[in-house]
Amino acid sequence: MMHRFLACLFPVWLLLAGPVSAQQPTYNDVARFVAGQNLSADSPLDPLLGSGPVQRHYAETRELSQKWEEMRLEAIRKWAVAEIQPRITRPQCIQYMFGGPDFVHAVSIFPGVPEYVLVGLEPLGTLPNFLAMAEPELDSYLSHLNHTLRSISRRNFFITKEMREDFGSEGVDGVFPVLLYFAALTGHDVIDAGYVALEANGETVLASQEEADGIWVRIRETQPDALDPPEQNLYYFRTDLSNEGFKAGTPFHRFLSARPDSVGYLKAASYLMHQEGFANIRNFLVGNCRYILQDASGIPAEFFSLYYDITFYGNYVGPIDTFAEYDQPWLHEIYRAGAAKPLPFGTGYRMRDSDSVQMFGVRK
Repeated sequence: MMHRFLACLFPVWLLLAGPVSAQQPTYNDVARFVAGQNLSADSPLDPLLGSGPVQRHYAETRELSQKWEEMRLEAIRKWAVAEIQPRITRPQCIQYMFGGPDFVHAVSIFPGVPEYVLVGLEPLGTLPNFLAMAEPELDSYLSHLNHTLRSISRRNFFITKEMREDFGSEGVDGVFPVLLYFAALTGHDVIDAGYVALEANGETVLASQEEADGIWVRIRETQPDALDPPEQNLYYFRTDLSNEGFKAGTPFHRFLSARPDSVGYLKAASYLMHQEGFANIRNFLVGNCRYILQDASGIPAEFFSLYYDITFYGNYVGPIDTFAEYDQPWLHEIYRAGAAKPLPFGTGYRMRDSDSVQMFGVRK
């Protein structure tokens, strides 16, 4: 389905906070700037590269990106190439519920997909006008951003309560710069971006920040292969996935329904779909997704097995103490039987290789 973007609503860079100068950086330059990468030729941000705060940010962010790649992302990509990608037809959409703006893990496992839909409760936020910042303000913003990115990389998922504190009224106020950072980190150029609202029929239109339901980022791979789409759409929606918020006929339900046979991805999902208050989204994903990859915190494993042929990976030792009530005896039996394949990385709430779980389901 085509989405109706009202590009004439306002100039793109009026979306940014702060006064507008004669020449504003592109979204791609902002993505590369926050990710500590080289800017385009003659970028308006180039004069900032000589300042102490920016040099420090570049050094710290490049170190963070390298560690993240070496300690986690490289292993995830190799595993996905061997175990997941050969088993799926070229998917058109990744539906990642409860993951917040975690584009980096979704695209590391499922690269080259035309559309990624991420959902969380973290605020949308704004992009700052770096050119209008005094050096102390720039230093504060970049330090805050780096702190947020480091906390995410250490645990590989978003904790909404902590993100509410990180995304405060000062400095980094939401996920917008994080999405751009992840796009640059994973080898994508950002072509365009903006806030979007959902119409009653589930289609998206550009909107003001105040009216927005989400953020849209148009990207393309910097080194695509022959089968990769020329452009990709990345969405982040801030929406309530409980039964009260997600029900048939609502705009977001219609938005997802227009994308049948998608790939579902669930990680660190707080065991919400083990509760009847989240039965709607659980049942929807089972009916709408042709494939689902999840850890133990997603759809209850025994329920999952009724509708999907599952390949098990890793070692199930039960939930962490915070979620002890959601232990799954059926899953213990599966893993004791010795049917699970190795998993070379930690993920979700279990970040050690020795006690982490992945379940890949193909709909029956």
